[in-house]
Amino acid sequence: MNLKKFAVRGIIILAICVALCMFFSGTVRTITTPKVRLTSAKRGKLEERVELACKPAFPLVEEVGVAMPDDMTLTITRVNTREGYTVKAGDVVVEGRISNYEQQRKAAQEAYDNASEALMTLENKNRGIRISKRDQAYADAFFALRDARRSAVALELNMEAELGREGLERVDEGYPEGASDALKELIDAWREAAEAQRKAQEAMDAAGRYTVPDDVWSYITEQREQQEKKAEAEAQLRQLVTLNDQVKAITAPHDGYVAQINVKESEVWDGTHALLTITQEGEMPVLRADTSELTRTISEGMTAAMNPDSYDAIETKVVAVGTDSDGRKYADIELNDRLIKARGSLFSMMQEDTPMTLIFRAREATGLIPTSAVRGSGDERYIFVTEQNTAAFGGSTLKIHRMDVTVVGEYGGTTSVKEDVSYYTIAYGEDRAISDGDAVMEYLN
Repeated sequence: MNLKKFAVRGIIILAICVALCMFFSGTVRTITTPKVRLTSAKRGKLEERVELACKPAFPLVEEVGVAMPDDMTLTITRVNTREGYTVKAGDVVVEGRISNYEQQRKAAQEAYDNASEALMTLENKNRGIRISKRDQAYADAFFALRDARRSAVALELNMEAELGREGLERVDEGYPEGASDALKELIDAWREAAEAQRKAQEAMDAAGRYTVPDDVWSYITEQREQQEKKAEAEAQLRQLVTLNDQVKAITAPHDGYVAQINVKESEVWDGTHALLTITQEGEMPVLRADTSELTRTISEGMTAAMNPDSYDAIETKVVAVGTDSDGRKYADIELNDRLIKARGSLFSMMQEDTPMTLIFRAREATGLIPTSAVRGSGDERYIFVTEQNTAAFGGSTLKIHRMDVTVVGEYGGTTSVKEDVSYYTIAYGEDRAISDGDAVMEYLN
């Protein structure tokens, strides 16, 4: 009986010892084996992002104003819009009046009345004078030549001034090499006036063989002088009234956005610059970002986005790159109605920067791995991939093996590698040093 009890106790003790050995062997193995985290590579295009601060810009604009004579100015009475506002065709954007309008109209009226009175007096004094067809032909040729000479001289002076500005010399035919379009127009106008002068001179030469009596010539020239004064005063009156009515309500020529306003209320404007500018018909402003500090090359068509990772992301693109007058590089991003609405209005966008994200996408798909899983430096980069081995009694071990990789790029915690590693499980984040061939265990938490 005692022997039986002893045997039972022995078996129990043996079982306990075996269990303890198994427990401690597992514990020792767990303690001594490096722990790693496991991840898998993805196949895709690496994205690099750059945050930009943008402001609206207006590359294509149209000037709004009125043609002002040299001796007139406009007093601004009201500006009905602001930079960044939307305007519709026909909207009154600026209101004004001709400066000293009443005084100028009075002076023109007096000049007209004086010329009319002088003509009436002249006609009364010369009732007995008869003007023959030959007298009239001579007078017409004389005054035509006079006017043609005046016009030709004025246009020649304008042409010579532009030639001097452009550093060019006059040529007999065609245009000087490198002449601007403006200079070409002046050359054409002068040549046309010179031809008109030549023809007028021929007509004068033909009529010059005839001598007009002194009293007739005196009457013709004085009559012509008063007629010209009367016509000039009448034209000035018409111009004053018409222009004053026009500037009371200066309208937008078409739908667009106001880019720049160059006047303010009570200011005097002389017509040498635009009252304001608006976007050309059918054109939109852009969002312009200063890219002078960026080392990456930006090209047209590159993706840009507002809030790229949110549900209300708005994606657009780069439409132009260039250098401004200060030598700073810029990128223009396409602006659309969704972007404007998201920021409230174009006017509000002009008050503060609009954040945009420029997205550099790789041209080809590569393996994408967490940067922390890529080891080494320079051209010697590698990863540890895992291999699952099954033991004879049903257990399994996890071993790691080194795999060399070629790094294409890195950004935001992700590394792009040339090799296709999407079939491997990659070990990283180990709790101690590991090397090729080591057995490892996965973190369970």
